[in-house]
Amino acid sequence: MGEADKTLFTLRHHNELLIVQIYVDDIIFGGSSNALCAKFSKDMSDEFEMSMMGELSFFLGLQIKQTKQGTFVYQGKYTKDMLKKFGMSDSKPLHTPMSTTTILDVDENGEVVDQREYRSMIGSLLYLTATRPDIQFAVCLCARFQASPRDSHKQAVKRILR
Repeated sequence: MGEADKTLFTLRHHNELLIVQIYVDDIIFGGSSNALCAKFSKDMSDEFEMSMMGELSFFLGLQIKQTKQGTFVYQGKYTKDMLKKFGMSDSKPLHTPMSTTTILDVDENGEVVDQREYRSMIGSLLYLTATRPDIQFAVCLCARFQASPRDSHKQAVKRILR
């Protein structure tokens, strides 16, 4: 069992390694040998009612592509769904998440916006930073204004979405 993550398990057997991640009722696992993975799968199937879904391709909003060059994680579907949710599917894309001249402050005179929607946008973007570290700074800057979001803050978040 992992020290930091109690749902991550590893097994070392001679020169082989098995890694198991549990999330609610889902288990993903992989190992350094097919034999070790097959044994784990058989042992789990003998003990629990489970179905094998095959090679991992989608997990918790993350898309996984495994090739000979490596394993790649991306969130294309999550991003498209998020843009649709916030009515920005047809927005013109921008190259940077925030202008270098943008200054965000409390903006007490600005128009108040729906706090629930603003928090939802921030939460969605925070999850996206798993595969988009380039937006991390801008998202965290906007997250500072969740208690009393104004139109200027929402415009900054919309730019990140674009």
